[in-house]
Amino acid sequence: MADWTDGYLSDVTYPVQFYRQTTPAWLAMATLLAGHRPPRLDRKFRWCDLGCGQGFTALGVAACHPEAEIFAFDFNPSHIENARRMAAAAGLTNTCFEETSFEELAHSPQGAYPKMDFIILHGIWTWVSTTQRAHLIAFIRDHLAPGGLVYIAYNALAGWAAMLPVQKLLRLMLEIDHGTGDEVVTRGMAFMKELIAGEAEFFIRNPVAVNRLEFLGKQDAHYLSHELMHASWDPTPFDAVARDMDEAKCGFIGSATLLENLDAFSVPPAMVPILSRTADLRVREAIRDFGSARMFRRDLYRRGSEKPLPGELAARFDEIVLTDLGREDEGEIKIHTWGEHGVGLHMEVYAPILQRLRNSPLNMGDLRRALGDFGLAQETLAVLAATNIAHPTPFAEPPAGSRAAALNGVIADFNRQGGEFLFQMSPLLGTGLAADAIETMIVQEYEGDRDDTVERLLRKFQASGRTLFQDGKPITDTALARAGWRQIVDNFIRQRLPFFQRTGIVKV
Repeated sequence: MADWTDGYLSDVTYPVQFYRQTTPAWLAMATLLAGHRPPRLDRKFRWCDLGCGQGFTALGVAACHPEAEIFAFDFNPSHIENARRMAAAAGLTNTCFEETSFEELAHSPQGAYPKMDFIILHGIWTWVSTTQRAHLIAFIRDHLAPGGLVYIAYNALAGWAAMLPVQKLLRLMLEIDHGTGDEVVTRGMAFMKELIAGEAEFFIRNPVAVNRLEFLGKQDAHYLSHELMHASWDPTPFDAVARDMDEAKCGFIGSATLLENLDAFSVPPAMVPILSRTADLRVREAIRDFGSARMFRRDLYRRGSEKPLPGELAARFDEIVLTDLGREDEGEIKIHTWGEHGVGLHMEVYAPILQRLRNSPLNMGDLRRALGDFGLAQETLAVLAATNIAHPTPFAEPPAGSRAAALNGVIADFNRQGGEFLFQMSPLLGTGLAADAIETMIVQEYEGDRDDTVERLLRKFQASGRTLFQDGKPITDTALARAGWRQIVDNFIRQRLPFFQRTGIVKV
């Protein structure tokens, strides 16, 4: 392991992911629901990702917010190279991707970087040393604007405690093995199965660890290596992070995992009275972690704790518009934040709201007035967004200069060559939405005519040297390939096109 890594795994690139909870629209909504004033998105703002990985979320934010300035930093040169290539291909001119360390950022000359409105730390805190955490805090202290937000996501100690000895053993195997991180973690997971089958007493006494290993064993080896193989893997209690953030003059305001701010959805019913009589913030958050055995926290901190007047808060809330994400009608909807059975929603409240959403975007001001209860309206917004039923819509139409369509084209080209970027950027919602690789290609070719779309897909797919498969066998006959594409496009038009049009990914 090279010294420049400080114990952080560097021989395996980070998987490509998009994190909706880090986007400006989501963070603004979460901040309002927490009772605080978010940065305005209808004017220039600065968004910064510390440890950006492959930079895909930063690329998406830049494409959807052309007036914003996007800064993204990572010490892995492969990550930055890939992000810069995609930014150039999509014509993004508002991004700054830099290969640098947290130490270099913390000691950058005054004025080297502007004050940031959003600073993102996703998948960083748990996996770096205390020295690196100090550098992160120093950067936040010096570069977060007053009223700015910090999103910090990390593994919570309550949910990971049983896995601490397991991770230490996996890390030991990496130190004595000569393979790459993904190779060693694959062998290590197989060895853990042997220990479990051999009735190791640790696993008999810690069945939670057995269940967690069973779940992790289904994940991609690249993800597993980044989750478990760093030298400084340190699941953390809330109060320890809060103390560190105090040094940067940032106070905790809530969770970007929206339902974790609501007692009824975050802990078992018998624990709600315990929460209600607990005044200390640190103890309350510890109780939430214990109540749900929370494994991952997405904490929001703000520089400045003064809350706006109720009238201003209500006015900002009323501006929010929700767009339906096309979730299938399930009759009864249950929230599974804890427990096997979950908490059922009051469908007499939600059913008419869902019907309104399916017909057209829903204005929160209209909903607040219809419900006659601001608290209920806030809870409804949190539930609709958290359950992937709807998403806040910062734009009535794509802003001038939006590069969302261009980035979607780059994604489609990448997937056509054999890649797997399974997202499309919505220029109306300002976020990435799940799409399989074939869908990303269809989006780029569809202009209203099915047959023309089929011919373009067939031609480009063949030019890339790829073929469709049927029953596990490649389709080599052009007529059969054309028929296969026709069926795929027909299914897309019938099942998915309305969703892509509603979210602005495909023009109506």
